Amino acid sequence: MVQTITEIRKLSGAILLVIAFATVTAGNLQAATGYVGDEQVEITRISNGRFVYPRAALRREIEGSVILELTVGVTGDVVDAFVVEATPPNRFEKNALKFVRSFKYEPYSANGVPTQVERIRVNVPYKLR
Repeated sequence: MVQTITEIRKLSGAILLVIAFATVTAGNLQAATGYVGDEQVEITRISNGRFVYPRAALRREIEGSVILELTVGVTGDVVDAFVVEATPPNRFEKNALKFVRSFKYEPYSANGVPTQVERIRVNVPYKLR
């Protein structure tokens, strides 16, 4: 069985994508810290969306990370997200924003009232193994 270089690269890229996917989605339930006003609170992420490693970065074997800040609404959905820092710049930001907007959190309630939680920091690593 003879494989061309292109077929081997496609296969190794697919394997790298699977490994990268497993790395990000491994721990589904994760506690995060955010703020209700000036009070620091803990909120639990109950599900992630689908993580997709950008194809151009995968082909070039580029790694990096994006730090984002989120606001979670009263239903547990991400209602706002923005990039705080990205390494390398202009490579993973759009992808990371799409990924974190799919997160679902356990709704936070203060004194029995569903409450929005702001300034939740999330790091999205882009690592190949």
